[in-house]
Amino acid sequence: MKKIFLAAAVMALIAATAAYAYRDDLFVILMGMVMGPEVGFADSPAPAPPDYGQLSSWASHPALMDPADERPPGIPDREGPDAGAVAVFFVHPTTYMSGAAWNQPLDDPTANRVVDERILRHQASVFNDCCAVWAPRYRQATFFSFIDTGGDGERALALAYEDVLEAFQAFLDGIGPGEPFILAGHSQGTRHAARLLREEIAPTMLLPRMVAAYLVGFSIGPGDLGGVPECDRATQTGCAVGWNAMDGEGRGVFGGVDDLLCTNPLSWRADTEYAGHALNLGAIGFPSWQPGADEDPALTAPEPGAADAQCLAGQLAVLDLRSDAFPSRMGGNSMHPYDYSLFHMNIRENAGVRVRAYLTR
Repeated sequence: MKKIFLAAAVMALIAATAAYAYRDDLFVILMGMVMGPEVGFADSPAPAPPDYGQLSSWASHPALMDPADERPPGIPDREGPDAGAVAVFFVHPTTYMSGAAWNQPLDDPTANRVVDERILRHQASVFNDCCAVWAPRYRQATFFSFIDTGGDGERALALAYEDVLEAFQAFLDGIGPGEPFILAGHSQGTRHAARLLREEIAPTMLLPRMVAAYLVGFSIGPGDLGGVPECDRATQTGCAVGWNAMDGEGRGVFGGVDDLLCTNPLSWRADTEYAGHALNLGAIGFPSWQPGADEDPALTAPEPGAADAQCLAGQLAVLDLRSDAFPSRMGGNSMHPYDYSLFHMNIRENAGVRVRAYLTR
């Protein structure tokens, strides 16, 4: 009997150890079990499509006052002849976590609040020095789409891309022929933006108009760029940058993917050299992906030197975080929610540098 109890105790210990070691993956699986839509994609009516001729279909637009216009405390309004001379098309990441449908209804208040208070304010706003920001609302695929293995997730992502493509055409019509632009995104938004780059920009006359593509927070490799080169210096144009931030030398969210795009946003080089804290011009954190009910979502003052950075095995490792303003983590010790925020002021500066280099080319 003692041997049975001992064996059971050993098995329980092994199970507990395994559960702890793979807790991030188990958490994702459990979320998938809870969040997965109850019916298949074919049996789930698609939400009403957007009309990009209406301002209500845009999260950010030059004709709107929106959180993408917000600037960190102490940062003056843009000025000079090049201010706003370029437009940015920004595709937001996944904020629809519901299992009610495969694609987000455009009026979903929870998903839209995260887009407005977290994404526009903390990500798209990095471009408001150099550029007029355009960011469409679209029928984004629910988070479960990235876990689904039955094909419905891919169908939901394809529907989301249809909206993004339509929004991009409306964006091009809105900025006019010949006008330069920046392409940018994060997570699901980067997946869609990379497809735009491959299929709609790289093989067409749009490529000479593209200042750069900021393809951040997704499993993007050089083969996903349609022949567009990875940027390897701060002033290079007509190229793409991308990275996935992680806390230390973890595997990150995309640790199983080989040859990931990794541009160091502290040096703007595509190499494995260490970039120290002195190069970080300012990070701006927030407590969690979902804004708290009583939280003031406004940008806080930048923290210079908050993070270092080094590309290791395709992941952007933050080896020594010197701030308490970035508490959220995802699988593999990923700092995915803060891919932009850790380097806010560096991206803000670099977007302006690339625009000036393009306009004086």
